[in-house]
Amino acid sequence: MTTPARVVVATATFFLFLVVLISAAASAVIAAVASPLNQVWHTVAHDPVDTASIWSADDYVHLIATAERDAPSPAAAQAIAFAAAQIGKPYVWGGTGNPGYDCSGLTQAAYRSADVGIPRVATDQYSAVAKVDLQSLLPGDLVFYGSPSFAHHVAIYMGVVRGTAVVLNAPAPHETVRFDPLAAHDLFAAGRPAVTR
Repeated sequence: MTTPARVVVATATFFLFLVVLISAAASAVIAAVASPLNQVWHTVAHDPVDTASIWSADDYVHLIATAERDAPSPAAAQAIAFAAAQIGKPYVWGGTGNPGYDCSGLTQAAYRSADVGIPRVATDQYSAVAKVDLQSLLPGDLVFYGSPSFAHHVAIYMGVVRGTAVVLNAPAPHETVRFDPLAAHDLFAAGRPAVTR
């Protein structure tokens, strides 16, 4: 075999090895991201029969990737990525990350990771954000429950999975950061944190 032929064979072998290595790494990353997501879908329903619906890890991975892609700004995409990385952390009243979060602690930390400052509690966050029509939600928008005078809960809108609008939130004591449906029970408003850069 001539020297140029050996170079071609060696180069082809190297690239084949590189493709296999990259594929294996991608599979490992997807598995690591997906495994904790297998059990995080919970519904907010009054009928106990409908209180838990579990979708595939692919649904969750697709939801996060699509939300980051469709976010209205790089800051919103970063906030989504940060919040998604907190899935499974415990709800902690007044929590800002160690060891867990409450609802507004999660949204504040998510946007802080993108260098966007929002106030600490849900009512103040509602007052501080630009209002968005509930029919015009984009991933990364904050959705508020309660009333303008007292927002008792805030969540991050993620998008739609199999026909269901989804939020990412720290829902309540004894729960964990997770996905939930965008429940309409006392949902009253949505807003978009101001991005100044």
